[in-house]
Amino acid sequence: SVKSKTLPNFVAILGAILIAVSLAYPWWSLEIEIIGKTSIFPYIIRGPATQLLGYKKTAQMPLLTGIIIACVVLALLGSLLGKRLGRVALLVAGALSGLAAWRFYARALDIAGRYQMKSVNGHTIAKVGAFSPLHVAARLERGYYLNIAGGVVCLVAFLLHGFFRRSKPKPAPEGPVAPE
Repeated sequence: SVKSKTLPNFVAILGAILIAVSLAYPWWSLEIEIIGKTSIFPYIIRGPATQLLGYKKTAQMPLLTGIIIACVVLALLGSLLGKRLGRVALLVAGALSGLAAWRFYARALDIAGRYQMKSVNGHTIAKVGAFSPLHVAARLERGYYLNIAGGVVCLVAFLLHGFFRRSKPKPAPEGPVAPE
């Protein structure tokens, strides 16, 4: 019998790493004059604006974080699974990563709107609580882009999965072959 050896899908592993690392960085920031910069991660809000918002976590944050962790697990599993199951896992990881980015963007846009901003990237002068109009700046941060990059890499891994998971026959042993 000819034993076959398959490679893990290294592209999928890279996608998983990018998505996992995205959790270490803020996904969005909001900087309000005199109040300071607040960083928003998928799982917590850190900074002085938590006093204005009245919370450090939203109800959606545990779900969003769970989806992102599921993307990492699916990408890693997909890198090792056979052709069909591996491709499904990678497609789902890439799609969920995109879904997480889209929902986070929508939520950030909603918060930006409270400060009369029409975009998640930009700045304006806005009335903030009891303060006179203040300069407010917001921008998508490294974590957001790392997640999107990881999701795109998972989709590329999905397309290349057959290349990594094809059988590579071991060379036949040297020398005389016994008759059957």
